[in-house]
Amino acid sequence: MRKRKGFTMVELMVVIIIMAILGLAIMPALMGSSEKAKYSRAWSDLDAIANAFTAYYGKEGNLPKTTGTGAVDLDGSTYSDNEKTLFQSFLGTQLADLYDPWGARYKINSTWNPTTGQGYIVVYVGTPAGESGVKTAEANFGSVKVTARADIYNGDEPMARLVISVIV
Repeated sequence: MRKRKGFTMVELMVVIIIMAILGLAIMPALMGSSEKAKYSRAWSDLDAIANAFTAYYGKEGNLPKTTGTGAVDLDGSTYSDNEKTLFQSFLGTQLADLYDPWGARYKINSTWNPTTGQGYIVVYVGTPAGESGVKTAEANFGSVKVTARADIYNGDEPMARLVISVIV
């Protein structure tokens, strides 16, 4: 009886073909999960930003002064140096380093007035100019409306968080 040493060419080819078929079968699942992960990360970031505002309020008894002229980049709002430093400490990252998963800045729409303690703050994922094919949805928080990126994996829900709304 002759002893076998290793695989024959046919056996090796069968193993390679089976591995290729399995690899092709899981590729679509892996490709979709990468895009879905971007939406999950964006929601997580929105929650972290809203929580940072809440923590700031808990420490200071008020919220930082934000630009109230419609939608601006979260980093483009007019915080004093002390407000920005404290807010970033609750956020755990520098505002200058905070981008959504698609490479754009998170947006803020605010009329918050620290003097009166009235107004609203909404943070959301915007849709950068020039980016085509992005599905949007309108987020309505009473009288506050913003157009945000729609979460295609969550019933086209607008990707926005209401931080506070005190209107008297």
